[in-house]
Amino acid sequence: MAEKKTAKSQTKTPAKKPVTKKVRQTGKTKVRKPKKGLNRRTALITGASAGIGHDYATLLAEQGFDLVITARRKDRLQSLADRLEAAYNVDVHIFPEDLSDPRAPRQLMEKITKEGLSIDFLVNNAGYTVPGNFDMAKWQSHVDLLQTMLTTPTELCHLLSIGMAERGYGRIVNIASVAGLLPGTPGGTLYGPVKSYLIKFSQALSAEYHDQGIYVQALCPGFVLSEFHDIAGNREQMNRLPKFMWLNGPDVCLKSYESVMENKGPIVVNGLFYKILATIVKILPSNLATKFLSLHNRNAKPLARDIRDSASQSDKAR
Repeated sequence: MAEKKTAKSQTKTPAKKPVTKKVRQTGKTKVRKPKKGLNRRTALITGASAGIGHDYATLLAEQGFDLVITARRKDRLQSLADRLEAAYNVDVHIFPEDLSDPRAPRQLMEKITKEGLSIDFLVNNAGYTVPGNFDMAKWQSHVDLLQTMLTTPTELCHLLSIGMAERGYGRIVNIASVAGLLPGTPGGTLYGPVKSYLIKFSQALSAEYHDQGIYVQALCPGFVLSEFHDIAGNREQMNRLPKFMWLNGPDVCLKSYESVMENKGPIVVNGLFYKILATIVKILPSNLATKFLSLHNRNAKPLARDIRDSASQSDKAR
């Protein structure tokens, strides 16, 4: 059953742009507060319970979008929905899903369709890493990561882009990472390659849809202040990094939003340091860059839940 805060679920006629009024200042970023009582576009954000997903949901509500938010933690989604509905007078539909389940994209789409909604803005954000070297983790942990971070966002694009094309309007933001622009490094082995895939995938979609009103972006931030590294179990190591390497989530999202709305991209890298790093890596010979970036492994220690059964060469959990 659809979980939502309000009873409003009728399909809205999309306007050409989210309706906004005068700009208000919040810190260093400018956001726009929507007018009340007017039809708005609808955005879907995966992994909206924390981090960039949470910040992007907040920004889109500020910009006048109604929302569909999904993640595993229903309590966090409900708390976010309550706050955004009260603050911005938008409709927020919460559909808890475990995106590592291959059935999740179709189930999510069925709920969206049942509520009579059309998705105009997709943010594929859900993601994490499996720390430790590749053979330290059980295979099911890798399967779940690939489903969550590669297959699910790809399928959601496939399910939703056709409707966007029919309506002549769509925005797709795939949250990649500057790691996807760098050579592969040890620890969290699949994270960088998956992010690299999202970048190439976004470039291809952008080229295919450029004349159909659908703008596609691969957002490539560096380290963002969030609970990501707490979950990965490497907070202690990450806290040793200099402050200039850390990015602010709301600023990252605002840069992404402004860029995708104006079709600037499809690759958007956040922060001067990371732009310079990505450029240097392009100049260096690939093998040399790989050796340099592999000198330190911040994801060397696997999480207990992921550890492979060392008593056997095969995974019992498979």
